[in-house]
Amino acid sequence: MHIATEDGQFVSDKHERLARVIEEYDPAFALAWIPPAQRRDPEDITKCYAVIEVDTGIPVFYAGELDEPAMILAKLFDADNKHGNVLDRIEAHNAALEILKLKEKMDAADERQDYIAWLIGTNKNFINMGNGRVVDDQLRTVRRGNKR
Repeated sequence: MHIATEDGQFVSDKHERLARVIEEYDPAFALAWIPPAQRRDPEDITKCYAVIEVDTGIPVFYAGELDEPAMILAKLFDADNKHGNVLDRIEAHNAALEILKLKEKMDAADERQDYIAWLIGTNKNFINMGNGRVVDDQLRTVRRGNKR
């Protein structure tokens, strides 16, 4: 899925989630998307994003469209360490993957919570739950599959 920007471009929802994780990790950093018109080479897909220091606006490092969010987050974790080694980088990568998975689960839970709130507040007598399952306003199954 992609999210539209102000200038009509699209940004991956994975990178939007990454931006929120970075902000929660350390509010001094932010993930910034660089529109093609503001890149040195508009066709360059290796410098589409930058992790910047919020106070100064100075880029800490750049990332590309093909860089996985976990790699970008691991790179930020690794940059925070004064003396990194291979094991630290592996642990940083694994921590980044875990945090991104948890954030995705939290987003899915929020969506389910919104759906449940809608179900509770709806005035409909019957709700189509998908896959042929229909329930009444008390969430009791009325119809399943093609049966009536």
